[in-house]
Amino acid sequence: MILCLTSTGKGADITTNAAAAEPFDYAQPALLTGIVYEAGSGHKKVLFKFQRVATRSGSTVHVERKFLLPDGAAAATENIVYESGQMVSCEMKELQADLWGSILIKGDSHKPARQKIIISHGRGGDTKKPGTSDDLSRDTLIDDTIYPFIVAHWDDLMRDGSVKFRFVSLEWEKTFGFKLSKSDESFRDRTQVVTIKMESTNLLVARFMNPVYFTLEKNDPHRIVEYLGRTTPRVKNGKSWKYLDADTVFDWK
Repeated sequence: MILCLTSTGKGADITTNAAAAEPFDYAQPALLTGIVYEAGSGHKKVLFKFQRVATRSGSTVHVERKFLLPDGAAAATENIVYESGQMVSCEMKELQADLWGSILIKGDSHKPARQKIIISHGRGGDTKKPGTSDDLSRDTLIDDTIYPFIVAHWDDLMRDGSVKFRFVSLEWEKTFGFKLSKSDESFRDRTQVVTIKMESTNLLVARFMNPVYFTLEKNDPHRIVEYLGRTTPRVKNGKSWKYLDADTVFDWK
């Protein structure tokens, strides 16, 4: 969900708490692709190919995100629905690890002014759990909404502000606190880029999840160039499926 914010000064934490004047157009780009490399391989060992396809029908936008193995087989899929610029549902399947997760946003029947977020997660055909329901914070994000959120708060990040938000954990069926801040500026292929750091504000989560780094073009429209950190598909380690920190390079052509 894309939100506006009120700046509290250079170097200050900024909490988003107001609806955006203009919702982000999740139908753009219609197609975004990328290559997911093993972190530290120098972009030589390909793990997955990434594809995001967006289609619009009136005020509804459907987004399908796929992580494909080098042979073309699907490793993980995410299907997201936006209505008038706001997420209403998300379904994730990790096909190799036999895991699924879902997010549903709906009105609170007892308090119409509020919305509820229902997060469910399971393995294989396990559909017995009804999921966890909680009040929806306006600054709650998923993978597909982090990049637009960064762009929406670009000016504050460039002033060295740190922007706080909530991020959905499907496995834990809850949201956790994170923040974004500017980490570095550099040049890549003669293009000036900015690296934004995402890190948990929860000390326990920070012990188990390394910071994530987004590299974007400094000039408009701030296209994302690279993503380094926790990535949706898990990888097999012995008999278990482990979390993956990888390096994704995007292609906007």
